[in-house]
Amino acid sequence: MSSVKTITVEVRPDKRTFRDFAVFDTFVLKKHWVRPTIFCAAMTVFAVAALLFVQEQPWVIAGVLLAVGYGLPAVYVLSFLSQVSAQAKKNRLSADKKVYTVTLGEECVTVKGERRENETLTLEWANLTAYRRKRCIYLYADKNRAFLLPDGQADVSGGELWEFISARAGSTGR
Repeated sequence: MSSVKTITVEVRPDKRTFRDFAVFDTFVLKKHWVRPTIFCAAMTVFAVAALLFVQEQPWVIAGVLLAVGYGLPAVYVLSFLSQVSAQAKKNRLSADKKVYTVTLGEECVTVKGERRENETLTLEWANLTAYRRKRCIYLYADKNRAFLLPDGQADVSGGELWEFISARAGSTGR
């Protein structure tokens, strides 16, 4: 175990990091892929039923059902990705722009925003949940608030950062 007592991360999320987080949060953690998948499966079943039981133009009905069944979920995902991209662009996310600074201490985590001078948040380790992803650690304060800790932006290596967090956070996941 590392002897580090405090770790500082000056967070500069780029568009890719933000998009990866949004996809993880929405589709993996909150499981918003389930309803579109069920809808797609139901429309496929209806299309097969149309082919088996409809007398006139079963291929047309089945084709329409499949187009709607696969088209609407595709539009949902593409719309989501478009909104994420627009939000990243609106916030001018880039590796050059510091958004907040996270200080990980033995007892608590402090987050200091860059927009307002007095914007500081103190979080207890027991209330935090952390997830290690390929290029970033997501530190959740609650189900609707997370802090991104991209690799290479801390004053320690990514492995040391994860080791420090996983030893203290209330829960962790991969």
